[in-house]
Amino acid sequence: MQIQHGDVLLKEIESLPGGVKKARRENGRLIVKKGETTGHAHVITDKAASIWLLEKDGTTEMYLETTELVTIIHDEHKPLPIPAGIYQIGQVSEYDFFREMERKVID
Repeated sequence: MQIQHGDVLLKEIESLPGGVKKARRENGRLIVKKGETTGHAHVITDKAASIWLLEKDGTTEMYLETTELVTIIHDEHKPLPIPAGIYQIGQVSEYDFFREMERKVID
């Protein structure tokens, strides 16, 4: 299953990979992704959610774990419920056929 909220893409996975570390909340919020242009962020405030980080090859992979239904919110999008599960957090990409290149969607 995949869930999209603006430029955030959540892909359901079976389990967390080894070596992940729990991310800390900022003012009670889990920051799923900060906006590049507006400064708004995709956030989850529900206590039933955790974000996990994995440092790998100079990059950081992010994962969301929810033990019950939670809601992701953003100032420019409708709130979206996320069922209990484990998700890899990614960014939506689009393909520009004229330039023959893929680029990340910016929110």
